Amino acid sequence: MRMAGRYAAGLALMVSLAGCVGNSGRPSADGTSGSPRTAAEALDQAVKRLGSVTSYQASVSFSTVVGGKSSHLSSEVTSRSKDHALQYDVPFNNTEAGDPESSVVLLGDKLYIKNSMLIEVIHKSWVSLSLSALNSSDTDVMALLAQVRQPDPVLHAKMFTTSKDVHTVGRETMGGKPTTRYQGTFALGEALTKLGPAERTEAQAVYKTFGTTPYFEVWIDDQRLIRKINLVDRRGTKRRLNATMNYSTFDTPVEITPPAPNDVKNLTTPAGIPV
Repeated sequence: MRMAGRYAAGLALMVSLAGCVGNSGRPSADGTSGSPRTAAEALDQAVKRLGSVTSYQASVSFSTVVGGKSSHLSSEVTSRSKDHALQYDVPFNNTEAGDPESSVVLLGDKLYIKNSMLIEVIHKSWVSLSLSALNSSDTDVMALLAQVRQPDPVLHAKMFTTSKDVHTVGRETMGGKPTTRYQGTFALGEALTKLGPAERTEAQAVYKTFGTTPYFEVWIDDQRLIRKINLVDRRGTKRRLNATMNYSTFDTPVEITPPAPNDVKNLTTPAGIPV
């Protein structure tokens, strides 16, 4: 399953975080206290702020250099909290490998996958699967799910709060917004304990590529919202990984709809899908 393999190598290593900065020590509407006194407190406030976010849109990129060969993959993410809907779009000719344009849509129990290779196989643009029908042997589809879910800000906000060395770098402008930039590392094993069982399995699958002590940078604006995340593998010069997520909107209406029924092949098993 080709697309899932590509995602496993890169798409999901896109992380996000929700940040917080408040007004002169007064409690905010979401329950956080005022301006953070430390970088660690800023991350704690991020988790609380993110609990009230209803939607987000982000651009995600992942760059690798392995054995002197470089590649780059970019995508666009839209997520809606109330029904856990998500759309993940990968443009055509995204990498040097020439991967086709693809999309993944999650709506309730339904997973929709679009890839130009599907037309050659089943003469439909999309296939759909019920998540409840998946089992442990459907590893490629499970890997794909892990990748497209990773931009979820609250998941990574929780993990980053375990950092023992996070510190403030300074003020910078990101996407036209004044932000505070923070840097740090965290122990992956400890960070995973902050997540539920299902989240933990997915996060471990994508974060392990960055080693046992991932390094991160995060830019938080004055409304306690994340504007950028950067995750870097600094373990060597021959193998370099860099994942970046830029958030463009929060709490704005987003449209995530299923594809037209005539364009969809409903499957009971993922076997043979060119994802």
